[in-house]
This record gives sequence, C-alpha cells and structure tokens, in this order.
Amino acid sequence: MTAHLISLQEILDSDDLHKIIDSLEDISVRLDRIDEDILHFSTVLTLGTQEKAEIILGILGQKLIQADRQIKDEVLWLLLATVLSRETITVNSPTRINILGFISCVEDWTLPIFALLTPALDSFLMTSLDLDKTTQLIAEQTLDFISTWAESYAKAPRTLKQLSRLNALARSVLDKVDCLSLKGEWTEGLDEFLKIASKEKYTDQRIWSSANNLLEKIYSRNNVSSDHRSVKDLLLRLIMSCLAAIETTIDNADARRDRGLSVVVRIDNPESNNSWSVGASAIDKIERLFEEIANMLDIRGISTFSPVRSVPGSWVQFLHMNLSSNESTKLGKAIALLSSEEDIDNEERQDLEKNINNEKRQEIVRSWRDCATLLKRENLKVDLAISTNEPELYLVSSISTEDLPPMEDSEQARIIVLSHDVPQADSLEKVLILVSLFIQYKSSIEIIREKFLEESENSSRNFSYYRKASEILGLIDWRSHPTNVSVVLNGLPTEEKRMRLLASQFLSSNVGSSWLKWSNVNDLSDIQSDSAYQFLIEVCPSLSENTATRRAQTLKSWLEVFHQYW
Repeated sequence: MTAHLISLQEILDSDDLHKIIDSLEDISVRLDRIDEDILHFSTVLTLGTQEKAEIILGILGQKLIQADRQIKDEVLWLLLATVLSRETITVNSPTRINILGFISCVEDWTLPIFALLTPALDSFLMTSLDLDKTTQLIAEQTLDFISTWAESYAKAPRTLKQLSRLNALARSVLDKVDCLSLKGEWTEGLDEFLKIASKEKYTDQRIWSSANNLLEKIYSRNNVSSDHRSVKDLLLRLIMSCLAAIETTIDNADARRDRGLSVVVRIDNPESNNSWSVGASAIDKIERLFEEIANMLDIRGISTFSPVRSVPGSWVQFLHMNLSSNESTKLGKAIALLSSEEDIDNEERQDLEKNINNEKRQEIVRSWRDCATLLKRENLKVDLAISTNEPELYLVSSISTEDLPPMEDSEQARIIVLSHDVPQADSLEKVLILVSLFIQYKSSIEIIREKFLEESENSSRNFSYYRKASEILGLIDWRSHPTNVSVVLNGLPTEEKRMRLLASQFLSSNVGSSWLKWSNVNDLSDIQSDSAYQFLIEVCPSLSENTATRRAQTLKSWLEVFHQYW
C-alpha cells in the first residue's frame, strides 16, 4: 500500500471531522477510473457515520466540478449505489443535496446500470420531496433536479403508481414556492418529466445482469478487504431490491400481470456446488416459507412460484406469484416485516404491522428462521427480495440468511428441532379424517378444507394445523399431495393398525426422532410424555415459553395415544 493510501485510510478512520475535511481537500482523486481511492471512499459512503459520508460526498462533489464533470460511468454508479445502500440517511442530511450533483452527471438513464437504481433513487427523492419530513431547501433542490433533467431522468423505468406519487409530492413543493418565475420554470419542467415518463416503456434486457456483472468486475481481486466485502454484500442487497421492483415495473408495463408478487432469489454456495438440484431445493424451501406465511394470514389457494427469468451465469432467479392485489399486499407486508429494524423507519413499520398481530408476527419470524436454518445447513447463502405494485411495497429491503447469526459447530452437532416440525393439532383421529379427504379430493384443497371443517367442527385456522400435522407425519407432501403412506394408512382395516402406522411415522419425523434421541432411549414406549415441554425448550429455541407449553401439550397427547397401541 502506498503512503498516499495509508494516509487516506488514516484520514477516513479519524474521528476528527475538521482534520478529515482539511486533509481530503489536499488529496488528488481520479474520477475516471475505479482505483483504491474510490474503493476507500465508497466504503465510507456505505459503512461510515453519516457525518463522514456527508463530508466525503461533499468533497467528491467539489472535485467533480474541478474535473469539469469528467467522471466514468462505473465510478458514478458505484458512488450513487453506495449512498443508496446505506441503512439510513436522515431527512435533513446535506447528502440529500450533495448527491444531486452526481445524479445530474448521468447522461443516459436508459443505461442498464443506472436504470436499475431508479427504484431506490426515486424512493430517496420522494423522501426529499416530502415536506412533512424534510426541509424546504432540500425539497426545492430536489424539485429543481427533476425539472432541469426531466428529459433524461424521465426515461428511467418506473410504475405509473410511483410516477403519480412522485408527482403529488412535487406539486406540494410547488405550492409552497413564492417566486412566480421559478415556480413557472419548475412547473414546466415537471410537466415535461411527467409527459415523457408516462409514455416510457423500458425494454433493455441487460438490466437483469449488468449491475451484478459490474459489481463482480469492481471486486474481482483476490485480496479484497473485509470492509470491501461488506460493501459488496450491501450493494448486492440493494441490487436485489431494485431487481424485484424493476420486475414489477416491467410486468405492469407489459400489462400481462398487473397484479401479484414479484420475487427475486439469489443463491450463493461457497463450495460452488451450483447444480440444478441445489438451486431447485432452495427455491422449494422458499416457496414453502411463502405458503406457511400465507396460511397464517388466511390467504386461500395460494399459487406456486411461476418462473419468469434467470440471470445467465448466476443463481439469480426471478419468480412470480399470481395473487390478487389484496393478497399480494398482505403477503408482501409480512415478508417486509422480516427486514432488519434499521431498514424500516418507525412510521413504515407501524404501517406494515397493521392487521398482523404480535402472535402472527412471531410465527412469521419463526418460519423465516426455520427456513434460513435449513438453507444454512446446506451451506447456502440466500438473499430474497419482493415487490408489488403498491407504493409502500414497491421497493422493499431484501432479507438474507446472513441476517441470522452463524451456527456454531457445537450448535450444528446438537439436536435442533424447527418450529414447523412441531405439531399443533391435538387429535390424531381428526388427522385420519383429513388424510381420507386428501385421498378423496386430490385436486381441490378448497373442497378438502370445506369438508374437513364440516366433519370435524374445527375453525379455519385449525385446518392449517391439521394439514401441517399430516405433513409432519409424512402423509402429504408440502404441496398437500397425498403420499403412498397415506394411501396405505387409509386402507388399513382397524384403528389399531392405523395408529401403529402413525406412531411409526412419528418416529421417522424430525420431531419424533429428535425426542427419542434427546430422551436417550431406543424405543417409543420409553419416551416420557411429561418430558415434552423440557424437550421443546432445549431443542427448539425459536419457540417462546408460552408456545412451547401449547405445543408440548400436543406432543404429550399424541404420545399417550401411541403408547396405547405400540
């Protein structure tokens, strides 16, 4: 490392803001290529304190002016993306003005690398235009950018709902402008922006892969520092969220799927075992997660993932769920709640939490943890992003298996049961009723639900419990298709034989085999039913004490029945 870079690193690591300003003003920075200096600056823009990021962006802006606007597209993209990838930028931060100088340097917003950033940048600008949150100065400077660069920025991809929202906020700012000539100029520019943007249809297919390719090029060296890897990971998360939003944009513009949920999944295997089966297995687990959450929210007849496209040379998959507007909003809000607290401000989180009570919220989190645990056990890193056409769910922070703490070696060796492995359906007789219905009415889950509720006098929620219990016992697969075991079970002539087969299936299940191992015994008859609660507390950490108490009662009731026939 050169003396210059050591000096720069020392400057950026300093807590003396005045020293940082004075020192950086004397450093020559090239903006026509991505070098170590630019990588150091981008690291601070992403990971540094807001004060440092504001200083860096301000000084780089000055050097941009001195360079007579000569900045390479790759450098410009990296600086914009690192700012947009920050977890938070306060509503009154100078960054909201400083970044406008860089945005105005983008000559062609139809270039895929810049077009991809549009969802995040629009969201950023709309916050800057919101007079209920920001200052008059920031709002007017933002409006000035949109009006001045209307023709270029309007060509970036966005939905009509996003355009309408941006227009409403911009008009509110215009209403507060006292200078009539300036107001007229901005109005004319805004009108031109809306005219172009409302007709624009984005079609460049390179948008799906260009940013990923650029990121790999930027961080292709073997000696990338841990900070640089952290920046790359955050940029990948930003790209994922933007890709999901762009998928929604393209779908709506195409008018073939004006509803539903866009899902983007990125699968990374450090062992480079990117075989088809590995990816398909991961997608199946994520689809199962969505189905579980949909059941919690009483969304009926949820469709499976429809593949839309994939990025060549990577494990980035674009999927779609064909749902009604109300269903996609409910499911989207539940997924969005899984983002980290830092990614969602209090107002947004309160809105997302409407109609999702605390118990359901905990169940949703447990389901995601269980899914992530299964993926991590296969040594997979999976990032997931969703988007809908609703403005509040158009751009949603992605979630990742890396958000969960890594599993220690001791944790991998010990017995772990996931919450969805533990049944909640108390009556084994009703499990038999449901299995019989699955065999009779294979093609319609709605008919099965209706018949089961009639015969068992259960609530709709209990139907989900019994369907899950049937899956735990291997009587149906996760798509609710009856297995060969269920056919054999349904044909057995006596209750004793049916219960013995259920007991055998229980021993083969994750929860049954784990209970046997935890009890340090060799036979089902030696497991003590009263140990159910302690067993769950020790091996299923995702369950709260109250939930463990309820689930233990189910296990106890099952085991007591099995003991009668074993």
